[in-house]
Amino acid sequence: MDDALQRMDDIMEPEGIWVFVSHSTKDFERVRLVRNALEESGFRPILFYLKSITDDSEINGLLKREIDARKRFILCDSPNARSSKYVKSEVDYIRSKRRMYEVIDLSQIHLGDYEKDEVMSLLKPFRVRSQVFLSYLYRDKELAKKLEQSLINEGFKVETADAAFDFALANIPGGGADVDFVAFQCVRDTITNTLDNGYLLCLISKESAKSRFQRNEIQEGLKYNPDRILPVLIDDIELENIPIDLQKHNIINVGKIVSNQKKVESIVDSLIRHDLSLHP
Repeated sequence: MDDALQRMDDIMEPEGIWVFVSHSTKDFERVRLVRNALEESGFRPILFYLKSITDDSEINGLLKREIDARKRFILCDSPNARSSKYVKSEVDYIRSKRRMYEVIDLSQIHLGDYEKDEVMSLLKPFRVRSQVFLSYLYRDKELAKKLEQSLINEGFKVETADAAFDFALANIPGGGADVDFVAFQCVRDTITNTLDNGYLLCLISKESAKSRFQRNEIQEGLKYNPDRILPVLIDDIELENIPIDLQKHNIINVGKIVSNQKKVESIVDSLIRHDLSLHP
């Protein structure tokens, strides 16, 4: 059983999210440590050291195209960065695009007595904003899959219970209770790991109250980190008809929107606005 759970952990390792790192070339040694920590956390940092291009318009055009192509950003803040016209231009452009970005204070990284945990600690707020667990009913799978793809396109790593159950069915000899046990363990671990690194989005429909699976997912989230749960009303239902534990949370209500695509756009926009409100 433990071997099966370990194989599931291996399968669920993140594929990596591309991260645009804005920085001054004068801070190379500290920025390198940030880059290394990002890679060790499963991200794919992009750093530019442009020596062969000297034309400002060409540089700005290149950097803006790269920013347009990315969803995640980190500013390595320092006196050097604040005096760099390129860093200022990058940050101004990122803000104009209403993109989420994190500020890392390079003065808190001490080169002489460098500790990896020190840099990892600075990156924690960034890692917290990069992951979503989607809780939904099977009947809402079409909407959930559209939402999953849209979140991935925005730079989020998305987890669902489907992978856990598919793995359990395919890998547990004899099936039966063992399948349910392994699947539940995997779902629980995935939810808690996600709430260390992001949000639990609960797609609440008229049928949600009847689903013990979704109820279990919500309860696991509430026990572990209730502040990171966002209920999403995807049907036109009254507030009192959703689980009482969720009624005081920040609720995203798309129940009156008919089109699934419009629902998805509204949910993603609401999640990003909520995230930005927590990280101004």
